[in-house]
Amino acid sequence: MAIDNETANGAVPPGLMMWDLAGTLISLDPRTGKPGPLPGCDVYLPELAREFRHVVTTGDTAAEARHQLGAHEILPHLVRIFADLHEPVGKPFGRVIAEMGAGTARSLAVGDRLRTDVASDTDRVVSILINQEGRQEGHQESQPVNAGMVAYMVHILRRQSAADFLTAFHHLTITAMPEPADVGPQAGGEVVAAWHRDDGFPYRLWLWTHPDLEGQRAVIVIA
Repeated sequence: MAIDNETANGAVPPGLMMWDLAGTLISLDPRTGKPGPLPGCDVYLPELAREFRHVVTTGDTAAEARHQLGAHEILPHLVRIFADLHEPVGKPFGRVIAEMGAGTARSLAVGDRLRTDVASDTDRVVSILINQEGRQEGHQESQPVNAGMVAYMVHILRRQSAADFLTAFHHLTITAMPEPADVGPQAGGEVVAAWHRDDGFPYRLWLWTHPDLEGQRAVIVIA
């Protein structure tokens, strides 16, 4: 189910940024136990909007999503909510991109879970995963992931001078360090190749497969 929220006129940015809701745009603060917006989204969502239209992809109902996003002042930054998404594995990002009249070359997905925040219907979309809970539990001195880190990851991809984000991802792997410890079963599928890099903050590059999906999924893990 898609609910429009677009009000502005003018040139349409070429890219589409597909945000997960729970655990990504809105997550629980581990200190207070209360939900809050992704740190820095008030600053970086408008910045990213120069080249991306922002949409939300969620399993929540449209009413629930609008309520949460409105309560945390994120709703004005979005052009559409794709709600009630309940794929066995992944989300239909290919369909979302087609419905929005965008292309996969300059579109990205952002989420927090490997099994649910990759594309179910195309292998051309790169997913950025921001694992807040894992970062807080496994890296006690690390700061939580913020929207500025997502924006900078976009800058890193653009800096590869590639025709599309998927090619940029593969360019990054060429000069990355292999991470054999990450290779193996993950989230019901398998990480078949893994690397790590540090371009101001550490992140991992994974190629992930699943029996229910055709092809490999390119995943960037900031955690």
